[in-house]
Amino acid sequence: MATIIQAKKDLYNRGQCFTKGKNYRIEKSIITEASLMDVKIINDLGEPHNIGNWWRNFKIIKHV
Repeated sequence: MATIIQAKKDLYNRGQCFTKGKNYRIEKSIITEASLMDVKIINDLGEPHNIGNWWRNFKIIKHV
């Protein structure tokens, strides 16, 4: 099962890493936003990126 999350605002770290309103797919089931802290996904720059403390800036959209 995968989880679709959405950025609540634009997030920058040496360039725009995540875009407000854009959906991102995580290839595992995430139940709460706090669980995103340990997740690594590909950002808008095409780089692997740990969500870390930015977890509060994402919301879970759905599970697929």
